[in-house]
Amino acid sequence: MKPVMQYSDFREFLRDFYQERKPYGFSFREFSKLAGYSSPVFLKLVIEGKANLSERGTERVANATGLVGADVEYFRILVAMNQSKKAEEKKLLFKELRSIAKSNKVKIVGEDQYDYYESWVSSVLREALPHMAKSKVSEVADKLIFKSSAAEIRKSIQVLLNAGLLSKNADGTLTQTNQKISTGNLEMPSLAVRDMHRQMGELAVQALATVPVEERDISGLTLGVPENILPRIRAEIAEFRRRISNIVTESPETDRVYRLNVQFFPLTKKLSSSVEGGAA
Repeated sequence: MKPVMQYSDFREFLRDFYQERKPYGFSFREFSKLAGYSSPVFLKLVIEGKANLSERGTERVANATGLVGADVEYFRILVAMNQSKKAEEKKLLFKELRSIAKSNKVKIVGEDQYDYYESWVSSVLREALPHMAKSKVSEVADKLIFKSSAAEIRKSIQVLLNAGLLSKNADGTLTQTNQKISTGNLEMPSLAVRDMHRQMGELAVQALATVPVEERDISGLTLGVPENILPRIRAEIAEFRRRISNIVTESPETDRVYRLNVQFFPLTKKLSSSVEGGAA
């Protein structure tokens, strides 16, 4: 199985540890006993996400899996990150994990996705740079409607190259690759996606004051919605995004980079079932 530092989910690590030994007669009863638990199914519940590890339990399980040195510290932080309910705390713990992994020359699964989604600048530059041949960083910054520092631009370019989303040609120009980036079911990139949505939402607010009306379209509806039609609305939104994407890809040319935010969210808790849907 993989070294623990290649995991971003401690439950997956424990599952792999158990599965690797199961063919040789290793049972959950034995695993739990090895970690000092009287319940023969406790670690099975942990792996299934139905129970958590305490700080003391984390140490016992680390010992039971044979972890030593930096691997133990990584496992401790990984457990704390996976079990935390606070987004900011998770991100700080993830940075600690990356520091430990980097010191041991290990790359954590999901790092590239996390870096890409961490800043709105990366997605903009992915679209813009292939159409800005040999532009200096200062020239790139000049083209951005919303301000970004030279340091952030350089960082985003490196993120895009590391993730394989842009490739550098022999003449120094950049080309967008066909590679797509996805968070899948990875926890940390998903947290970064939330941050990017927040950043893009803030830029949309700024656009109300800074972007001429003829260059933007910001509108909205406040709707009374029956709960049973929510799946249909979500499907329509997904289809709308797909149609817009198809329109854009009809031409290989790019004059500007735009952001399309589609926002549909509740403004109230569930009302009485007698309330009918409507729009205002």
